[in-house]
Amino acid sequence: MGFFSKLLGMENAPREIPKLGRNDPCWCGSGKKYKKCHMESDLRRISKIRASRCTSSS
Repeated sequence: MGFFSKLLGMENAPREIPKLGRNDPCWCGSGKKYKKCHMESDLRRISKIRASRCTSSS
């Protein structure tokens, strides 16, 4: 399991994005490392998706 999968609790969830390590080249083709390019925006997007799936019963 990757670091971010464990961090976000997605060990058993189907992968919606390709598995990228922090030091892999970014998926956008910029030539930058993923951690310096799109990692934060991808994590925010994943967080929003996970939050929308949560249901709270009050």
